[in-house]
Amino acid sequence: MDVRVTVDTRDLERAFDALGAEAPRAVARAMNRTIATVKTAAVRASAAVLTLPQKDVRPAFFESRATSTRLEADLRASGKRIPLIAFGARGPEPSRGRGRGVTYRLPGGRGRGTVPSGFIATMRSGHRGVFKRTSNLYPPARRGPKPNRAWLPIRELFGPSIPRVLLEGREGDALRTLAAEALVTNLEHEVAFLVERRAAGSEPSVEVA
Repeated sequence: MDVRVTVDTRDLERAFDALGAEAPRAVARAMNRTIATVKTAAVRASAAVLTLPQKDVRPAFFESRATSTRLEADLRASGKRIPLIAFGARGPEPSRGRGRGVTYRLPGGRGRGTVPSGFIATMRSGHRGVFKRTSNLYPPARRGPKPNRAWLPIRELFGPSIPRVLLEGREGDALRTLAAEALVTNLEHEVAFLVERRAAGSEPSVEVA
């Protein structure tokens, strides 16, 4: 999922001409405030749909900020799928093959799903997840290390990725609309600020890295 903020300054062209050298820095500041606003909204929307804490969703988003020489700002979301354990997974741990499977919270408040042959286990690395055996051989290929000693091979199960959630729902369109509206508001604010400073006879000291 990619939200890109670009600039159409036709409605503000005269104002930017009057600002001269300050215009690129003003635009960059407006774009960076806009992308920060969109990131906050994207984190909130993703967390709500996935029913996950915002702190678990925020690291998946990455900002690319604008500068006075690069008038472009991006917000990107990682395409990595979220481990199923994050969705309130519950089940015997470890099941040793005799459990009732694993239940997990479905995104969007749609109840709970079930993985009948799934189980929860903690790896030697300390990583905890929901797993499923991938071999139908009997007896299975080999035994894992103690204490769980699951039959191998196994694979970890995952839920959806954040880009998929945002693109399949209405959240992606809402974020793009928010970006367009916020950019106009922030550009108007920057123009008004610089015009006021010019009228007062002082130059703004805010710089964009």
